[in-house]
Amino acid sequence: MKSNEHIEVWISPEGAITIDAKGFSGSSCEDATRFLEEELGTIGRRQRTRDWYRRNHNQTHNENQQEQQT
Repeated sequence: MKSNEHIEVWISPEGAITIDAKGFSGSSCEDATRFLEEELGTIGRRQRTRDWYRRNHNQTHNENQQEQQT
C-alpha cells in the first residue's frame, strides 16, 4: 500500500458499516477492501467515487489504443 492509501471504517449507532478506501485509483480500492467485505457479510450498497471511474476510463482508453496499433 502506498503511503497516501488508507481505509476508513465507520460504524453507525444503528450498526451500518461504511468502508471508504482513500488514495486508491481504479478497481484497486475494491481489491484493498475485499477482505473486509468478505468478513462483514452482505454488501447493501456500493458507491464508487470519481477516482474509480476516471482510472477505469483511462485503462479502457489505453486498451483501445493498443488494439488499434495491432
